[in-house]
Amino acid sequence: MVDHAKKVVVMRSNPKDAALGKILIPLSKNYRVDCYIWDRQRDFSPLIENANIAYEKCTIRSGYYNVWTFIKVLYFDIWLFINLIFSRFDYIHSIDLDTGVVGFMLAKLKNKPFIYHCLDPYYANLPSNWPGFLGKLAMRLENYIITESDLFIITDHLRMPQHVGANPKKIVEFPNVPIDLPIMQKQEDNDFILGYIGSLVEGRNLLTIIKTVGELENEGVRLVIGGFGPLEETIKNRSMKYKNISFIGWVPYEEVLKLENSFHVMIHTTDPENLSQKWVSPNKLFESMALGKPIIVSEGTLSAKRVDMLKCGLIVKYGSEMDLRGAILQLKNNNNLAKELGSHGNEEFSRDWNWDVTGKKLLEAYINIR
Repeated sequence: MVDHAKKVVVMRSNPKDAALGKILIPLSKNYRVDCYIWDRQRDFSPLIENANIAYEKCTIRSGYYNVWTFIKVLYFDIWLFINLIFSRFDYIHSIDLDTGVVGFMLAKLKNKPFIYHCLDPYYANLPSNWPGFLGKLAMRLENYIITESDLFIITDHLRMPQHVGANPKKIVEFPNVPIDLPIMQKQEDNDFILGYIGSLVEGRNLLTIIKTVGELENEGVRLVIGGFGPLEETIKNRSMKYKNISFIGWVPYEEVLKLENSFHVMIHTTDPENLSQKWVSPNKLFESMALGKPIIVSEGTLSAKRVDMLKCGLIVKYGSEMDLRGAILQLKNNNNLAKELGSHGNEEFSRDWNWDVTGKKLLEAYINIR
């Protein structure tokens, strides 16, 4: 039921990825949406714009992944509170804990439904050199917010072990699936292209991937790597050492799928010993499925569980150059295997994970709040 008389407030501190836009697309079909974001580098470009969406930007300058960012989150939360305490809205939707606390407070003060949307648990993403009690405090606080929310949105039901102690009233799965798919193209028979477009952070095995592929130049293997994050300069400099590796930096989301469609294989190997990486539910997995591409992931992770269940890729040991080299060459030299794995993923995506299915589930959950 469309009800554009009702207004949803959505809050996001890191709007540079596609997750925000993917929430706004179904919500704006049914409601008016005021989106409050932290445009910390003043380069925000909306994934979606229409008459039912209004963007409000906090422009306090900040980087990522450091103590000053944590302190400036408090300024952002104060900005949110001041802007929203006298505003009218019918639902408030917080994405991650850095907007979750202020969103919960505002919902209680206004007596409105509160939706908490967790892309990644906060405690698992704190820097490893920070005091351990901060992680425990963040975990307890986030579990409380989840339990008290009227609707909890999670990217993958298999991630619930990350939230031990939380008891959500209602829960809906909203994975980070692709929206508009490019036209499938036949792969050229020249170089074999491996691709990674994503966060350039620790725990993604990126330096091992670069070294391994760099040494496969004579085998006709190339790597395209892009994204943004704290390792950007390191990745760029390391890539320049090899002729068969192209570093392309940050890619606008509307171009990502077109680029990935040119890959033969996608890769997303994360560290099973790192909590923020072990449980991540990567959009790369769903993008590989949607595009019918096999994917290489690392054992002991949530991605490996999905790949093993769906038989849509290969699983390697994290950090092992030998394993990674073997998987790449196995897919390169066995075209039938690569096609079979890609087809398995595509069939599963078309049936259970496509945009129409996931968007409908989200709207139904919203309608059934309270």
